[in-house]
Amino acid sequence: MKRTFARALAVFACLLLAPALRSQTEPLQASREGRRWVLTAVSGSASVETPAGRSLAVPLPKRAQVTSLVALEGGWAAAGSFEDGDGVRKLFVIRGTGAGSRALSVPPGQKDERYGPVLLAAGGELAGLAWLEGDGPRTLAVRVSAWNEGRWEAPVAVSRPGPGSQLALTGAVLTDGSWLLAWSAYDGQDDEIVWSRRTPDGTWSKSQRASVDNGVPDITPALTAAGDGALLSWSRFAPEGYSLLLSRFSGGTWRDERTVAPAGSLYPKFLDDAGHPALVYLSAARPRSWSVMELDATGRELGRAAVPSSLDRPVVGFDAGEVRMRWPAQETAAPLERKTP
Repeated sequence: MKRTFARALAVFACLLLAPALRSQTEPLQASREGRRWVLTAVSGSASVETPAGRSLAVPLPKRAQVTSLVALEGGWAAAGSFEDGDGVRKLFVIRGTGAGSRALSVPPGQKDERYGPVLLAAGGELAGLAWLEGDGPRTLAVRVSAWNEGRWEAPVAVSRPGPGSQLALTGAVLTDGSWLLAWSAYDGQDDEIVWSRRTPDGTWSKSQRASVDNGVPDITPALTAAGDGALLSWSRFAPEGYSLLLSRFSGGTWRDERTVAPAGSLYPKFLDDAGHPALVYLSAARPRSWSVMELDATGRELGRAAVPSSLDRPVVGFDAGEVRMRWPAQETAAPLERKTP
């Protein structure tokens, strides 16, 4: 009975992800040295807002979904997936500046369908691409390819297909040059957050849990480099609803795990527009709102702000102690309430 109930929860967790797989209305944003790029893709086309405030039209393949945006030296890069004429899911990568964009090649050797690519960048340069690949959404493995001297190296398998779905891939390049990936993987009973790390010599560690095996779904991880390590946030199921957790990667392991937002906290995503990590998430409890938590490199909370809204994810910016949230026809500011040390 317990296993059946946990399986039902895992299916529900997958259903929570379904809107993101069907269509894309939320913006992607990335910044480097205070220069922010914002990409919005709707109905097979995309618009990139440049740091100068211009809007750049970007062509996309038909039935495309953009899942990753990174800021580079002098420009940006985006990646996503699309269905070709035969209904096979493939990857695309676009590189651009404030003046235009061009399509890049994709990693070679595709045998099955490819989903959810995540771009990896370091020092303002493109470093690699990670994605999910398999013959269907429930049989996906994690694969990665390094970008080296203008071309993609042969893909490497980071994880094999599991007993069920592997979803919500996220990644970052750390200050020591290592690559860190995390994703949600069904282990036969429930979804767990797992991770793997690539050392500077190119060796990937065996994928393993980022937290204890707890018998309830852990979903939608978000990852960012912070200090000499990284921060990881995700949502965990409880009878009263999904709460938000945070953990710090330091010394080769995850530590200081804690709950940072109560039941009804979903869809975390990290931003660095504030000059240090900021965690944006949906507070589904009434009144529904979008919340921002400002953190230091160790994951300590510095401040928090919330804006009531029933709209999709906003573009988020920071200005003189305020958090500004912007939607296509609305902009709202909220004070960043500083946490007392």
